[in-house]
Amino acid sequence: MDWHLDPSAHTFRYQQLINRIQRAIQSGELLPGEKLPSERRLAQLLGIDRSTVNRAYSELAAGNIVSRTVGQGTRVKARTKPTKHPNWLAYLRTKSDDADLLTGQIGQKPQLDLAANILPPSLWPILPSVKFPHYLPKEGSDNAVLGLAGLRHQILQTTGSRQLAAKVDDAQILITSGIQQAFTLLVEGLLAPGDAVAIESPSSLNQLTIFQLLGIRIYRVPISETGKLDLVRLAKLKRQHQIKLLFVMPNIQNPTGTTMTLADRQNLVTTCRDLSLPIVEGDPFQPLVQSQLPTLFCLDPDNVIYASTLSLLMGSQTRIGWLFGPAHVMYQLGILRDKLGERIGLAQQVVAEEFLRSPALKSQQKRLADYLSAQQHRLRVKLAPLASRQWIKVTPGQPGFFLWINLLGLPPLQARDYLPFRKNGLSILPAPYFGSSTNGFRLGVVGLETADQLNEAAIKIKSAITEIRRLAGQHNDEH
Repeated sequence: MDWHLDPSAHTFRYQQLINRIQRAIQSGELLPGEKLPSERRLAQLLGIDRSTVNRAYSELAAGNIVSRTVGQGTRVKARTKPTKHPNWLAYLRTKSDDADLLTGQIGQKPQLDLAANILPPSLWPILPSVKFPHYLPKEGSDNAVLGLAGLRHQILQTTGSRQLAAKVDDAQILITSGIQQAFTLLVEGLLAPGDAVAIESPSSLNQLTIFQLLGIRIYRVPISETGKLDLVRLAKLKRQHQIKLLFVMPNIQNPTGTTMTLADRQNLVTTCRDLSLPIVEGDPFQPLVQSQLPTLFCLDPDNVIYASTLSLLMGSQTRIGWLFGPAHVMYQLGILRDKLGERIGLAQQVVAEEFLRSPALKSQQKRLADYLSAQQHRLRVKLAPLASRQWIKVTPGQPGFFLWINLLGLPPLQARDYLPFRKNGLSILPAPYFGSSTNGFRLGVVGLETADQLNEAAIKIKSAITEIRRLAGQHNDEH
């Protein structure tokens, strides 16, 4: 039997292995009672970690597809009569990954959540009082499909630069319930199952569920410490895999916090224009930091669709996001959004419009920018001893909700190698969560609201990294 996994596939390797074994059983390549290779042997054949094989075998055993017996190995189970109860796990189109163990989604929640990228209620703005209209937008009108005209106009005037406002009119703006819904609409509306997209590596979009649900193939393009995209790699991927869209975040990239220079932005839009590769630009921090650098959309509005949100300014009390793009595309995506039953509530739009009109906007922008800058500085000071020991390197970036920490002097780490953070009561997001093979992790700063929490976090981070280095040293000694 040909044991082979596709290293470029977006599916996790243990899931690829499960699928390969199931296909082999269905086709008759593997017969009932036939013994599978040992975990160690199969890991060597595939060039993967033994724990990956163990997880695949364990899930197959849980699904009653193979049997595992000490001393006898793993064997294909004999076919039995169909049961009356379906194996619902086999129907799942999205499954958890090892990195989920570190996000606070599985098991007991840690004492300190440094994985969050959500504005806590203590930092929400006080919203102005509003008068709600006594009418509903006419069905099929721009106000119904695209969102309230007043809100679209205020977004254009208050959250972007003058240069951006000059490139867009109200008919090119679609209101969404946040940037995640904006990305989901673009994937649902512009891509077909099996299509390929390119994303930065690392990137928070690695965890966008719609990619998995639609079977979208993901290809990753490395970025430098200055946010520069590897354009040679991008061009090669475009030729080899017929990439349909490129997703990027030039401003305060998530998770690294880097901001792409003007020259690199110009080179990127020129390259993508030459490759006939449309760009989706995510810019969730623009309403907060008001970057003076031109967006990719400003540089090439015909080849870029732009997405942003108010969530980082207003918190989850009002979930409003938007897309800028060709008017006919925005209208069709608005119709798709409504067909999916996700039309944005009128009340949320009115509240957001009044917030953007009020002095509360400028006050909240300054308050949050000052707070985040101070939080980042305090955490950097606490981490300085680790940096001086050459254990970590903090990637420089603008004030944002997080810091990106590179781990130095270690062999390549797997997701489970970051478990010492969780054992020390910390929830962080490791590089594998973002689809990156580098050693590093993202630290959220908004959840550290007191000096005691900051001190506790620094102590636990040091303890976790010490344990990771100790375990890595043991691993090297064994080899």
